[in-house]
Amino acid sequence: MFSMKLQGGAPIHEQLRERITQLIISGEMKEGEKLPAVREIAKQLTINPNTVQKTYVELERQGLIYSVPAKGSYVSPRAKYINKLNQQTSETFAEAVEAALALGLSEEELLKIVSEVSQNRGDLSK
Repeated sequence: MFSMKLQGGAPIHEQLRERITQLIISGEMKEGEKLPAVREIAKQLTINPNTVQKTYVELERQGLIYSVPAKGSYVSPRAKYINKLNQQTSETFAEAVEAALALGLSEEELLKIVSEVSQNRGDLSK
């Protein structure tokens, strides 16, 4: 099972979706690995099973997991979801850049931010 701390602000199903997505993308959850049962997660996090089910449905819609009736949910092969995630990330990034430009940030300032984030990301992977 995986652990997470529920925090205020974002809805629980979004927090859960983000955590599972992070585990899959980072490789902590491997292709074909079985996800914990809905009831297991609900019990562990003391949340409604419908919330977990909603999260699994969203993850399946995104292509990150697939379900086998009466067997459970499993991590999809990376090739099945990586292009879709890259496209979503690119769209989100483009929206953020548009918003930053509208607020008056210059292209130089944006490039500096991207460079800093990239460098910090490199530090985290060491």
